[in-house]
Amino acid sequence: MIAWSAIAAGLAVIVALAHSVISERVILRPLFRQPAQGILDTAPGRNIVRAIFHMPSVAWAALGLGVWFNRLQDGPDLIAVIAMIVFASSAIGNLVALRRPHPGGVLLLLATAATATDLFVN
Repeated sequence: MIAWSAIAAGLAVIVALAHSVISERVILRPLFRQPAQGILDTAPGRNIVRAIFHMPSVAWAALGLGVWFNRLQDGPDLIAVIAMIVFASSAIGNLVALRRPHPGGVLLLLATAATATDLFVN
């Protein structure tokens, strides 16, 4: 049954897209509009900050889709285990940093649970 892996993939992709779009509009664009100093003083510096900022989104989406495609192909469980570690550690890191639940962290915990359920039922 691939439903649980599809749910995990969907949640991971939703979190990734929301993280990239919202953070680009709410954090990065206003930050880059301010007078630049240090690493943000150069275009390459701003590009590096932007790329590093979006890297978690890429990882979440890739791992979520990896869980789903791996289940479609009856592959080994290693990708799912790695995805669970990344999803859960991202959610816990968010909780520790913000000291309150964050919608993205909650969705990543749900993606962790869906991935774990997928491993259990398959």
